[in-house]
Amino acid sequence: MAHCKHESCGAEEKVWLPYEFEGRSRGLKPHSYCIHCGCVKNISSDRAKPMGYYTNILARMPITKVQMRLIIKELESMDFEDAYSMTGSEQEKVFSSVVQKYCNVSEL
Repeated sequence: MAHCKHESCGAEEKVWLPYEFEGRSRGLKPHSYCIHCGCVKNISSDRAKPMGYYTNILARMPITKVQMRLIIKELESMDFEDAYSMTGSEQEKVFSSVVQKYCNVSEL
């Protein structure tokens, strides 16, 4: 997957699309999109969190520095904190899956 350094369109170029807040439809709202790849920015309440949020979770877990680095490296390779295409709930699933891959934990 190619990584895009997203650049938002201008305010006048935004597109009007359905908007949800806390799982409920709230009508239409202007959404930014990337002028390079066309991906529409996620403006729902289920936004992606920055990598630091998940790094802090890892720091509190009883894992080695090598495990932590492998997890972070894999997350970084998959546009994990892409605010345009990733939701918070998708992040949680991916994070859990990657941690389980490198650590002996059954569920997060």
